[in-house]
Amino acid sequence: MDVHEVDGYPSFLGDDTFASFVAPPDAIGAWVAIDDEAIVGHVLLRPRSAPASAELAARELAVNPSQLGFVARLLVAPDARRRGVARRLLKHVVDEGRQRRLRTVLDVVTSDVGAIALYDATGWRRLGSHTISLRSGGTLDLHVYAAP
Repeated sequence: MDVHEVDGYPSFLGDDTFASFVAPPDAIGAWVAIDDEAIVGHVLLRPRSAPASAELAARELAVNPSQLGFVARLLVAPDARRRGVARRLLKHVVDEGRQRRLRTVLDVVTSDVGAIALYDATGWRRLGSHTISLRSGGTLDLHVYAAP
């Protein structure tokens, strides 16, 4: 929960609890980074994300949406940042997606400048952007990226 207090991520949980957010039933796989016996990072791979993100990624990559694997729930504890934890987690999830013959993609809220800087610095390619409407009546602007 430190990540939420510092970064405001996740920006919304919908009907979920934080526990179901980090362990959704449709996860293809989930991984953690551990330092000194403490979990300092987390990432998972899912078969889906926002439908508009999947449509955009499938169109831009010329693949069927079933061939996509979405990186999700990338979290790094604030006191573990700037040590390569996020980069290692991203590399691991991309390698896992490739082993499963999936095109690894992700979507990110456009206001999350730290995450966007990480994706840009690690060679992810921005495929496009779109806005989703939330059940609460709000909206979220998202960028969609493909793994290098």
